Amino acid sequence: MADHHPGAVRGDGMPADESPGTLSIADRVLEKIAARAALDIAGVVRHRGGVGSVLGPIGEKTSLPHATIHAGGSRITLSVALEWPCAVAEVARRTREHVATEVERLAGIEPLRVDVTVSKLEPRQTIRRLQRGYVDLPPVADDVRTGGPADLAPADNPDAAVSEADVPDTPDPQHDAAAVSPTISTDMEVRR
Repeated sequence: MADHHPGAVRGDGMPADESPGTLSIADRVLEKIAARAALDIAGVVRHRGGVGSVLGPIGEKTSLPHATIHAGGSRITLSVALEWPCAVAEVARRTREHVATEVERLAGIEPLRVDVTVSKLEPRQTIRRLQRGYVDLPPVADDVRTGGPADLAPADNPDAAVSEADVPDTPDPQHDAAAVSPTISTDMEVRR
């Protein structure tokens, strides 16, 4: 650190005890630094829960890693997803150390405490499928009246309720939900 001498003048002519300005770093910036630093550790994986895994941020329920900053950056809580199998305690320890180092290096704020919570274990096979471009779709909700996919109101009147006369007695075999595979591929070379 530089020594401070009262009355000293800096090279640009300003008194040494006067600061040219301040730097404020928003908590959300520290949160992004911490979450990104966690992904640098082998075994920590990105996880999006709910419909968000298919549609991006629309309808997203959870996204890991997720960091929360407390007391201006002196304490960080971090929720992560880990690839399974792995040495959970060892990966969490390395994550804690790396996040503290990166936040200090990039933001100049030394966190006094970094709490790591393992919120999800992702099987290695699932991670490999996602890396190859496969997306697992959530199951289709069944309508209890028909045993098939839930019926929607008519398109011309979205507020209209479906009456019993609109519900077919048996589900159309061409649209049987059980016959639809819940997996799609974003790879154009793969045909299913």
